[in-house]
Amino acid sequence: MSAHSYDPGIAPNGVFWTVPIPEESIDVHLGAGAAVLDATNIPLFDAFTVANSFSQAFHRVPGVISLHMEWSGITKTLQVSDPTDQFAGHFLENTATIEVSTTTPPTGTLHGFDFTSDAGSTSISHFAQVGHDHNGAFFPG
Repeated sequence: MSAHSYDPGIAPNGVFWTVPIPEESIDVHLGAGAAVLDATNIPLFDAFTVANSFSQAFHRVPGVISLHMEWSGITKTLQVSDPTDQFAGHFLENTATIEVSTTTPPTGTLHGFDFTSDAGSTSISHFAQVGHDHNGAFFPG
């Protein structure tokens, strides 16, 4: 089990493990099956374990995460339409790379923690996908 579990917490509406990303951090070229996510200093918490991430009754330590992800190289296309579940989309399978760094500053009796991954070029991509979907009220059906 990991000694760190980073996430932005649980929103008042119950949504968890999500955080808004500034629009300028995302660059998508769907026709080419390419996208870049370059997010810097996104605030989150170190919950120390995944189980703690689901609980509001534990000590959280604020931190930040920065990540750079790239998707490219179309290997397969997929068109989906499911009127029963009101879901449709056009998806492009490809490969992806990621670089990530995160920091929990020293606080109280804790010494802080820094992590930096290897370069994105060392990533091994087993599955990646970019696409565009319509669901619910946005379903084109």
